[in-house]
Amino acid sequence: MRGPLNVSVMKTSRLIFVSATILTFVGLATTGRAADEWADYQTVGRFEVRSEVPIRQSQAISEFVLLLPSLERGITSSLNIRSNNKPIVINVFQSQQNYQKFVAQRAQEGRGRRALFVEAETHGSVYVYLHEDVLTDLRHETTHAILHSSLPFIPLWLDEGLAEYFEVAREHRASGNPHLRRAKLDARLILAWHPNLTQLERIQNLSAMTTVNYRESWAWVHFLLHGPDEARAILAGYLADIEAHDPPGPLSDRLHRVWPKPERELTSYLKSWK
Repeated sequence: MRGPLNVSVMKTSRLIFVSATILTFVGLATTGRAADEWADYQTVGRFEVRSEVPIRQSQAISEFVLLLPSLERGITSSLNIRSNNKPIVINVFQSQQNYQKFVAQRAQEGRGRRALFVEAETHGSVYVYLHEDVLTDLRHETTHAILHSSLPFIPLWLDEGLAEYFEVAREHRASGNPHLRRAKLDARLILAWHPNLTQLERIQNLSAMTTVNYRESWAWVHFLLHGPDEARAILAGYLADIEAHDPPGPLSDRLHRVWPKPERELTSYLKSWK
């Protein structure tokens, strides 16, 4: 995805800063409020949740705190990657205005974004504000934080595809993701959608990705996690190489060794998925 795969990437409603941008944006991760400057905070393992409103007064935050351990276990067990003790600080603002004011002082590129993940050498930070769908943002950005703390790098499309997959509640990951219905429809409309993982792998900046690219990233992740045994083995081996700091090359190359036309396998898989 990037040199040593450390660049800044951004999504339409979210923004992620990783290693290569730490020199520019490190202030957001290191000069933020101290824990006692928030209305409430709670520690769960290596996670610290800080909130502008009492955690017990927010059903969304309370639910997220309760489910944090299962989210991390779900990610690490599904991907067979190791967790670690690198701290992850999750900051929840009471309003969009408070969130944007805080972000604007430290990262102009974050203005207008609905949520933010920042990676520093010592810890990862997630920034969100309370709104109707804040749980989705919390799960999405925390997935990024867990992935980047566990792996030395991760390709852009895979990073986003996994975050899209894990951003929904556990019971909806396999068959209830909003992407599924449209992906199944696209798979039936051959002339309307032409998945191509090789092209997806070439995208270096999320600002260049379209809605279709996001959906395709999610679709490949779904195929790799729930598809044929060979697909699951390919993903496991690929992530194991990354974890071992062994340059893995494009994942599409590995798929082509098994299937001459993996895109055909993907569309066939989506058509048959219930």
